[in-house]
Amino acid sequence: MRYTIVLALLLCFGVPSGLSQSAPSEAQKSPTAVRSDNDAIRGLEGELITAETTTDIAAFERILGDDYVNLNPRGMGPGKNKILEGMKPHAGQAAPYSVEMNDLEVYVLGDTAVAASVRTYTAKANGNTAKEDTTHIFVRDNGTWKLKISRASNCPMN
Repeated sequence: MRYTIVLALLLCFGVPSGLSQSAPSEAQKSPTAVRSDNDAIRGLEGELITAETTTDIAAFERILGDDYVNLNPRGMGPGKNKILEGMKPHAGQAAPYSVEMNDLEVYVLGDTAVAASVRTYTAKANGNTAKEDTTHIFVRDNGTWKLKISRASNCPMN
């Protein structure tokens, strides 16, 4: 009886996964491939900072997933379409603040990547600052990394 149950489980779960073709796991990827993914996410994080401070709609259109979820310190923020719509009147204009990203850590887990950083926003008019602890979750979709979830919370100023 036990042999029959083990055999049934093996056939249900073991054989189909063995026959399917999937992308190499993180352990199977070469160090160069993992480093390349890490560099790609770091590059996208830098592009997001530049896009935010220059109101680059095309960059946001390219980087944000269509199903982008925005969790900010006040709760659910606008999705991709509302963000892009809100940026249109200011397209190409410099933001009234600067952004500095620190302590960026990137963790690549196959076709998912997590980027965590602290961002300091400084108002150009009066120098007021605010810090946010930010986590971004990227998913590789047809070979292209897309930002799917953004979570930010306020950090105390030092």
